Amino acid sequence: MSKKTQYQPIGGNGNEPSAAQEVIYAKEFKKADIAGGYRKPKVKEAKKENPNLQR
Repeated sequence: MSKKTQYQPIGGNGNEPSAAQEVIYAKEFKKADIAGGYRKPKVKEAKKENPNLQR
């Protein structure tokens, strides 16, 4: 079973982010994870489970 990481911004005070904002947030979180080196071990582990995965 493959593991998928998905970032979901949490709206507060009844203010829900739009779909476009959620996409932007997810991309920013992914870039931050890559820059921080957090993603690399997870990507290696996922590729070990499924070698056909793209980055």
